[in-house]
Amino acid sequence: MDKKIINKYLRVFLFLAGVILLLRIPALYQHIVDMDESVFSEFGRVILDGGLPYVDVIDNKPPFMYYFFALVYFVSGNGSLITVHVVTSVWVALTGLFIYIFSQRLKGEAAGITAAAAFIFLMHTYEPKYISTNGETLINLFLVASAYIFTAVRGRWTRTLPWHILSGIILGSAVMTNYKAGILALVYILHAMIAEPLICGNNRKELFKTNFFKLLVTGLSSLVPILIVAVKYYKDGNFSEALFWGFTYNFGYIESGSSIISAKMALRTGLFTLCTLPLWIIVFKNCSEHIASVRRKVFPVDGLSVFVFFVLWLAASIYAALLGGRGYGHYFIQIVPPLILTAIMCPGEFRLWRKSLWIWICVPVLIMTAGRVDIQKSYTMVGEKNASWSAVYSEAAQYISTHTVQGETVYVWGWATPVYYYSDRRSASRFIISDFVSGRVFGTANNSKEVRGVMTERFMPLLIEDLDRNRPAYILDTSKSGLYGYDRFPPERFPDFDRYIWQNYVRETEIGGIVIYARR
Repeated sequence: MDKKIINKYLRVFLFLAGVILLLRIPALYQHIVDMDESVFSEFGRVILDGGLPYVDVIDNKPPFMYYFFALVYFVSGNGSLITVHVVTSVWVALTGLFIYIFSQRLKGEAAGITAAAAFIFLMHTYEPKYISTNGETLINLFLVASAYIFTAVRGRWTRTLPWHILSGIILGSAVMTNYKAGILALVYILHAMIAEPLICGNNRKELFKTNFFKLLVTGLSSLVPILIVAVKYYKDGNFSEALFWGFTYNFGYIESGSSIISAKMALRTGLFTLCTLPLWIIVFKNCSEHIASVRRKVFPVDGLSVFVFFVLWLAASIYAALLGGRGYGHYFIQIVPPLILTAIMCPGEFRLWRKSLWIWICVPVLIMTAGRVDIQKSYTMVGEKNASWSAVYSEAAQYISTHTVQGETVYVWGWATPVYYYSDRRSASRFIISDFVSGRVFGTANNSKEVRGVMTERFMPLLIEDLDRNRPAYILDTSKSGLYGYDRFPPERFPDFDRYIWQNYVRETEIGGIVIYARR
């Protein structure tokens, strides 16, 4: 690659990184931006301590999510989420660079710069905890890089084969970070086998054969990361557990949420649409203009083919974000790259230059950035029922930290992984989230009657087994705090767990509704 081009890309990256770090200053002094980060952190710490994923620590995400945290902790030499946030900021800047390259190659320098700028702002809009380190943020880099190679690299197979192998490996890595990334594979199939051959009328048979081979190489290569992990886990003896917790369990999770399509879900979707409205307006205008050009038969074939690819990618990403009926804010992050790329593919001059459009995009960013100065206070102000978790959990963690020593374990009943993080004490059980034992359904309201009772029947004996073996110094019961609906799941509701506590522990104190039991 030409040195001038490399230097230009470096300048773009440094500019993006600088702006992103500026917008993410609140993440450089607030350790836990979103509760999920504490789960990923605890999982990563167990991996670094030599534990087996999905055996010695349980959660339901693909493995690369946890290895990301473990790798950051290993390289940095600390277990601080602040370090994770810095690395995530660099990751987002790299994603912006790829969007710049993608857009610049398609529509010119102005489109590249504008698309990168739009990406920066749209990655910091919506709600305060939108900037947390999550799977959707991480997979965007993989998806943009893989899609760029898939659509842009053409020519003789002896020259392009390595690139399509790389595209597949990148896609497979995305899937092993967040399963919703797999939706891009469907886009590849639909575009390569149906859309592009229909658009390109000349030599359709040859194009179909070429695309099939490209698709086959990309598809087989995408299995490489999956097979590597599968072989490793089979060798280590945790393959069946990883298959259940990291994959099969999620079907039940999706089904349990399908009935939660509510006003809250509609509000979340509407808010994201409102924050990104200028892009949607341009997308719909582009669609109408491309349809009109097709009717007039004056469209550039390559441009229309790529545009259709982006439309398919955007539609698939919307489906992935809404799957399961929850629509958490960070789910919409996956929509951002295809939304921007579809917007820049106008038939004529790129239009996202009007000041009014940029004001509309920037205002939510400024509001949310102000809201991130103190994230928990912001959620308290808008009436979020669980907003007090940070103060309550950190106070309980401080008590545990001062009454235990490194190496001692504790167990927290509830959804309270921040206690492990703030106290720097490991869980005495593989079930770092009690939902997997209590039967509480992720994402439901505190007063929801949704319960997965089969989880208690199957996994409560394993929890008792863990506690018997590891003998935690303290057990913390969060049910009286009411956080995350655990007032519906007091220990008394689970006779074996309740009996274990009263036989082996004595009530020592209570902090913010968290009852702390010390071992007899």
